[in-house]
Amino acid sequence: MYVLGIDGGGTKTVGVIADEFGKIAAQQTVGATNQNGVDRKQVESELRNLVTSLRLQNESAFSNLSVVFAGMSGVDRPDARSFMEKSISKLVPTGTKVVVDIDGVNALYSGTYGAPGIVQIAGTGSITFGMNANGDRGRAGGWGYLIDDEGSGYDLGKEALHAIFKEYDGRGKKTILTESILKHFNVSLPPELIQTIYQVGKAREVISPLSRYVAEAADQQDEIAREIIHHAGRKIGNSISSLAQQLFHSDGTVPVVLVGGVFNRSDLFIPAIESVLKDQKVRANLVKPKLPPVGGAVIKALQCKNVSIQEGFEAAFIFGSVKLGC
Repeated sequence: MYVLGIDGGGTKTVGVIADEFGKIAAQQTVGATNQNGVDRKQVESELRNLVTSLRLQNESAFSNLSVVFAGMSGVDRPDARSFMEKSISKLVPTGTKVVVDIDGVNALYSGTYGAPGIVQIAGTGSITFGMNANGDRGRAGGWGYLIDDEGSGYDLGKEALHAIFKEYDGRGKKTILTESILKHFNVSLPPELIQTIYQVGKAREVISPLSRYVAEAADQQDEIAREIIHHAGRKIGNSISSLAQQLFHSDGTVPVVLVGGVFNRSDLFIPAIESVLKDQKVRANLVKPKLPPVGGAVIKALQCKNVSIQEGFEAAFIFGSVKLGC
C-alpha cells in the first residue's frame, strides 16, 4: 500500500509517496501553494507539477495510491479547503481518498508519530497548535507579524533592532548587536537602516534573518541578546501553557514538538520555556522531531487507513535519498 503526503506552504510544497513501513518511493519539491499568498491558477500549476513528477518517478507506486493527505497552509476557510481537495483529486488515480487539513498537523505528527500533543512552530512567524485524544483542537498566537508572532524569527529581529536604536538614543544599554546588524546591512549608523527596514511589504523578510545575530550575541554573553531570548522563550512557554491547559487539563505529560528555524538553537530557548511550564504546573515533554513535516503528512495519510506506525518507520523514511524527477 502506498500513500502520498503533502506539506504545502507559502514558500515551497513538498510531496512524498511512501509505503506503510516508511520507505519512500518518490518525492518532489515545488513552489508555494498557500492561497493567501498566490492565486489559485498558480496553486493548481504547482500541484500539477508536483504530482506529475511523482508519477514519472514511480508509476507503479503512484497508480497504487490509497490515500493522499495534504497538510497545507492557507486552508482555514472551508472554500479554500474544498478548492484544494478538488484540485488534488483531479490529479491522482480515481478512487484515491483525498484529505486536506492545516499544515500544523504535519508538524505535530512529525514529532508525535500520530499521537495527540502540541506543536510549537517558530520560524519567520510563530503559532502554537494542538490536538487531544478526543480530537479537540486549539491554537494560540500566529495572528501575523503586525499583531502577534511572539517568539518568531521576526519577533527576535524586531527586538534586536529596538535594542540597537535604544542604545543609539542613549535610552538603552550597550550591545554587540549594533555592530553585527550594522555590518549586516553595510551601514555606519542605525538611522541609515530606516529606508531598508521600512520597504513596503518587505519587513518580514528583512527583519527575520536578524534573529541569528541575537543567538550569536547570546553565545558571547551579551546581556541584551540574552534578555531578548529569555523573553522570547517565556512568550513561547506561555502559549504552550495556555493551550495545554485548554486541551489537556491534567491528563499526564503532554508531548510538545518544537519546529522551525528558531529552534535550531533550542538550547538557548528551552530553559525559559521550561521555567514557564514549571511555574504554571504544566507537565510537558519538549521534543525536536526527527522527521521533516512531510513525514508527518505521510503518517497522517497512513492513519486515515487505520495503519499504526511501526518501529523502524523513522529509519526507513530517508528524506532526500530519492532521485528527483523532471
